[in-house]
Amino acid sequence: MKKTLLILLICFLIVPCLYANEGFEEEPLYDPFEDTPAGPLLIEDRNFEIGFNINMFVTNNYMSVGQIFSKTLVLDIDGLKDGFMLNLGVGLTPLFFNYDSKKGWGFGLSTNVDATGVLGLSGKMLSLSSAVGEKMDVSGALFASIQAKSFFPVQKFKVKVNPAMYYTIAYVKPDVSYSFLTTDAGSDLHIDYNMKVFTAFPMTDSGQIDSDFRLTGKPGFDFSVGAEYPLSREIGLTELIPFLDFDVGVDLINIPIVSSTLKNYMQIEGRIGSSEPFFVTDDFDGLVSSIGNNDYIITNGVSGGEKFSRPFKMLVSANWRPLPDYGNLLTVTPVLGFAHSDLYVKPLSAEAGLNAAINLYNMFVFAAGINYTDRIWKNSLDFIFNSRAFQLDLGIDLRSQNFLGSWTGKGMGFNIGMRFGW
Repeated sequence: MKKTLLILLICFLIVPCLYANEGFEEEPLYDPFEDTPAGPLLIEDRNFEIGFNINMFVTNNYMSVGQIFSKTLVLDIDGLKDGFMLNLGVGLTPLFFNYDSKKGWGFGLSTNVDATGVLGLSGKMLSLSSAVGEKMDVSGALFASIQAKSFFPVQKFKVKVNPAMYYTIAYVKPDVSYSFLTTDAGSDLHIDYNMKVFTAFPMTDSGQIDSDFRLTGKPGFDFSVGAEYPLSREIGLTELIPFLDFDVGVDLINIPIVSSTLKNYMQIEGRIGSSEPFFVTDDFDGLVSSIGNNDYIITNGVSGGEKFSRPFKMLVSANWRPLPDYGNLLTVTPVLGFAHSDLYVKPLSAEAGLNAAINLYNMFVFAAGINYTDRIWKNSLDFIFNSRAFQLDLGIDLRSQNFLGSWTGKGMGFNIGMRFGW
């Protein structure tokens, strides 16, 4: 039984780390070599390129990196009254290919592995407050996909269409709730959980992959579509006020067509806490004894086919060039939208951000941004070096589920990518 629990812990904490394009994060909001009109160039844009990209992050809302690695670990219990949240992710694009005709159209292809893990513990549970069925976020997912990309002009619009076939490798679908009631008969404290770990292959009763390995899941299909329009120029605003030179765009990411399905699952069902009312004594013996109870069962099964879709986003953005005499030297990009993800108890969330990039002759690009994306505040710095034949992308960010925490090292992320072509 201990072996099974260890395997489940590894499945939840490590398998999700195998995390769109930049984890479950959207593609970069600003691509200085694609989304802005050309100014004076030292380095020409590439006709074709191949490359790869890797990124990962981990963040929480409670402890900073400095606190974790300090000699003396000090825990602020009052800081848990709003709950504890942990997010981690890894995104891997082992290979992508892009072709730009330089006539307004182009296409590409990429392979991706996206994983994420989510842990959200209730503030009422951590402060032992009264509650009935308080839901918690405990989930994770692993997707593999292959995506085709294309862009082409339609009148004055630049249209992007990116269909994708994806495979759900693993998906943790939990139902975890906390209850604490006090009546004349005593107190009732318990956490009920009914967790299903769906996989694209059968597993043994001990939580290991079946030696007779075979894929039993089915792929799904979705697509992303976007459009950009040079609004200020088309309505004549730029001629009247030159520094108001901007394009507007909208992107719909991961629109589901056919959901991926998984049949094999492992179910862990049980209760942590009391099965009978207890009285809390002065030394909390009753409370400790209650929390020590943990009855559960683990079963393997095959469903008729559970459906899974990748997180969906809708984003509206603008690329504003306040220095029109210098082309795309400086670009400011505000973003606003929303996301829907079944990984959370409350699937809908807002998306917003403000980004700025300085492009020096298509050779050096420095970018910074403050964004609220995937329910996380993210403060990022990015650097690009481009020699046409070779491009290096580097990025680092501070992040957290709350704004102040994103500036105090409660989470970090990085990305690295390379491109080769001509």
